[in-house]
Amino acid sequence: MSVLARAAALVEGALATLDAERSLINDLNVYPVPDGDTGTNLFLTVRAIQEELARTSQSDVVAVASAITKGSLMGARGNSGVILSQIVRGMCSECRPGRTLDVDGLKRALREGTAAAYRAVKQPVEGTMLTVIREMSAAADRLPDDAPLEDALTAILASGHIAVEHTQRQLAALRQAGVVDAGGYGLLVIFRGLAEALQAAGGRPVHAVPTAVADSFAVPRADEPTEMSRFRYCTSFLLSGEGLPRERLEDLISSLGDSMLLVGDQEMLKVHIHTDDPGAVLSRVVPFGGISEVEINDMHQQTRERDQRLAAARRAGGTAVVAVVAGEGNKELFRELGCAAIVDGGQSMNPSAAQLLEAVEQVESSDVVILPNNGNVVLTAEQAAGMSPRHIVVVPATSIPAGIAAMVAFEATADAAANVAAMEEALAANHSAEITVAVRDSFVGDVSVRKDQVIGLVDDRLVAKGDTLLEVFEEVVRVLTAYDPDVITVLTSLNGDTPTAEDLHATVASIAPTVEIAVHRGGQPLYPLLIGAE
Repeated sequence: MSVLARAAALVEGALATLDAERSLINDLNVYPVPDGDTGTNLFLTVRAIQEELARTSQSDVVAVASAITKGSLMGARGNSGVILSQIVRGMCSECRPGRTLDVDGLKRALREGTAAAYRAVKQPVEGTMLTVIREMSAAADRLPDDAPLEDALTAILASGHIAVEHTQRQLAALRQAGVVDAGGYGLLVIFRGLAEALQAAGGRPVHAVPTAVADSFAVPRADEPTEMSRFRYCTSFLLSGEGLPRERLEDLISSLGDSMLLVGDQEMLKVHIHTDDPGAVLSRVVPFGGISEVEINDMHQQTRERDQRLAAARRAGGTAVVAVVAGEGNKELFRELGCAAIVDGGQSMNPSAAQLLEAVEQVESSDVVILPNNGNVVLTAEQAAGMSPRHIVVVPATSIPAGIAAMVAFEATADAAANVAAMEEALAANHSAEITVAVRDSFVGDVSVRKDQVIGLVDDRLVAKGDTLLEVFEEVVRVLTAYDPDVITVLTSLNGDTPTAEDLHATVASIAPTVEIAVHRGGQPLYPLLIGAE
């Protein structure tokens, strides 16, 4: 097979996987603006490479690499497409006569692709496709040069998958929307297509590659209209000339918008910017050369269309969660995890079945899960489920930390049966603790407790008592770490009292340094600290 034919087959593989998941990538798109076009932009950029290869008659390595680079630059669409073009440009710079497609060459190509992508962005942001390509390159660098190419691709894809998962932690916009980065996921899809094309050409199978976004990553929610981007028009074009002064051009147009990218060379630049005045951008650069391939998209309209698409998908199926939650911080946490409706309530303020049914009526999904989050509310929730014509299932979480563990396992696009199985499995692995202050002298089980003494319970069992919250918290953490948890979540309602969040972090670190701790201001009444271990 010629170099040109092999390159065409690889590009076709990448294009096929992108086409299959284009709409999903579009729906994941919330950063840098939620215009829902990342999948389309990546697809059109790769298709431009395919079209340029089809016009190429030469089949030597340098000519093919040059065609791929040219096609990606001229056809680059949007932020993601322009950054992809630079990854492609860097990787193709390592394609030289006499070099074979092996792990050593793949390492060099990924390093150059990563470096070129970072150079293209004036202020690189982690949690994007930049992070994903860097982590994939690092995974390749950890392999010996004589490793089989298919094993290297497996390692690269596995590392890319982890990097995509982590993007949600790195960017607040992704965390708030409950999604991973669309560009990063799109890049992973492209590399998966390349790997599948190599496998089809006779290579060994590439293993451990996730095949669909829905299998591993949350799809976005459409609870409220998305906030519009600061600037309205995504504007891109090619500027051709001689001795194009890139830095001067950047200075000329940078004040007109954001998300600015100028990539290419002194004879051809791809210009991308988000602006309210595309005409002003074009006017400022036209003295320097010829303008072509102008594309202007109304991002506000794209955002509205994305919201409508997600809302329609939500109405068509899936599952909604109604949860009983006390504390404003806790309510916000449940919303961030995908809870559709919240009923105020909990210890000493149990809601009625009518209140639960009223919340159920607010959601549009036909399948509804109710999380009582308190042992006294479980029976009421079951009564409400029996009074509604909808398919309602009660997942019997008896504490707010247990409810949070269940919400982490929740998947809005799955049906109630699948969600109940996943959420109940999460409950079984969760251990909940409460730390409060005794209001009177009493016995808890056979243990005497005096008024104003701090007490700690794990799974409703008294395990500690003392004079300070931090003292009891330390004992509770020791009990919880016996269950070998990965994460300890602490919900506080301290009203400025000690211990501080730093004290809580330090205590967990001193007892179990490998356990991750997350501290949130829950705002729940009666309990200064609620703790979950999973």
